[in-house]
Amino acid sequence: MNPDRLERLLIERSRRSLSIPDFRRAAVLVAVTSGPRPELILTQRGATLPTHQGQIAFPGGKLEPGEDAMQAALREAFEEIALEPSAVRVLGLMHDVWTPQGFQVTPVLGVIAADASLEPQSGEVAALLRVPLADLRQITPRVDLRLEPPPGGRWPVGVEKPRQILHYDWQGVDIWGMTAFVIEELLALLDQV
Repeated sequence: MNPDRLERLLIERSRRSLSIPDFRRAAVLVAVTSGPRPELILTQRGATLPTHQGQIAFPGGKLEPGEDAMQAALREAFEEIALEPSAVRVLGLMHDVWTPQGFQVTPVLGVIAADASLEPQSGEVAALLRVPLADLRQITPRVDLRLEPPPGGRWPVGVEKPRQILHYDWQGVDIWGMTAFVIEELLALLDQV
C-alpha cells in the first residue's frame, strides 16, 4: 500500500457525496495499518447500542453540530477504540454510502502505525478486529439480494430493487452491509495505486 499515491488518487478523483432528505449524517474511520502486512481496523458493535448491535463496523457515528466528516470520524475512533487523532494520517474521503437505518455516511480513509495503541471501549465495542488486507483480497464477496429493507429500516427514494448486499466471510465473521461496500471500494482504490 502506498499512502502518498492513495492520497493523490482521492484528491484527483470525483467523489460521490450524498444528500438524502431525512437521513442523518455520519462518518466512519477506515483505518489501515502501515507496514508490509497492512490490516484494516474493524469493530464488533456492542449489544446495547441503539443501532447495528453486534455488527462488524468501522469506528464511527453521527456528526455532532459543527463537525465535518473527518472530525467526527476521528472523534468516534477515539471514543470507541482509544485511537488518538494525532496517530492518524488522514488520506481523504471515500464515496458516501447510506444505511437503511437512515444514515448517510462519509468514510474517512486514514493510515495508522502497525503498533498503534488501540483499546476497545466497553459498552460501545464488543471486540476489535485487525483484518489483513491480503485476506480480504482473497475473498469473493457473497451477494444477498433484498427486495425490501430490513424491519424498521428504509431505503432512499429511487433505490433500484433488488438491492445487493455484500458479505465478506472472514474467519467465521460475517462482514456485510455498509461495511462490506466500503471494503469493496477500498480494495478497488488499492488496485489503482
